[in-house]
Amino acid sequence: MDLDESYILAVETSSRMGSVAIGQGSRCLGHVEFTAGARHGVELIPAVDRLVRETNLSTGQIRIVCVSSGPGSFTGLRVGFTFARCLAQITGAELVAVPSTEVVVENLMPILLPQPGPVYIAPILDAKRKQVYTAGFKWQEGRLEKILPECVLPPGDLMAALPRPLWITGEGVDYHREAFADQTGVTFTEKEFWLGKAENVLTLGYQLAAQNQFTPINSLIPTYVRLPEAEEKWQLRQAAK
Repeated sequence: MDLDESYILAVETSSRMGSVAIGQGSRCLGHVEFTAGARHGVELIPAVDRLVRETNLSTGQIRIVCVSSGPGSFTGLRVGFTFARCLAQITGAELVAVPSTEVVVENLMPILLPQPGPVYIAPILDAKRKQVYTAGFKWQEGRLEKILPECVLPPGDLMAALPRPLWITGEGVDYHREAFADQTGVTFTEKEFWLGKAENVLTLGYQLAAQNQFTPINSLIPTYVRLPEAEEKWQLRQAAK
């Protein structure tokens, strides 16, 4: 496969705003956003259909499907992964899973590049129960390193896990801002940087594909970090019997 000539579809359904993008190699040819929440399942396929028509392509020409892999909305992740697996089965396309935390952090590259660092970054999404889905990154000398793997934590534990200066970003800020208040060395990024974008999934997915980091269809599973609430309740009921 000539990666730079291959058509790549990127899917982002982990957050409130969904999006899809198509690229040839690392070059983005177009992208479409669609309504979030429970409507991911309704709007994803029409968005892809619109995008392939606007770029004068067909789904059969797509050789790689990159999908934002979580953590994030359980419903959104299931929709994105089901679509990616089905398309791969139909077309024979390769699959690439891109961590959703890295997709969000990619938004910050234009303002990180001038920074020599070190700067520490935590993208957060609301996990309810006064917790956040998160990961930790260190930016220094033009290099981004993941220093805390994807996890679910109370904000206080996240603060204790990462050094300063710390940038907090992601759509979870709106839900948990007060929990991070009065913390020295903590900065909230602007709202324009919070949401994952399919264009970032494309950029990062291309890099992973260049490293031959493809995932077989049967092994493509979202990064939920914790069990869905319904499964947790079922396990508790079983344990109580």
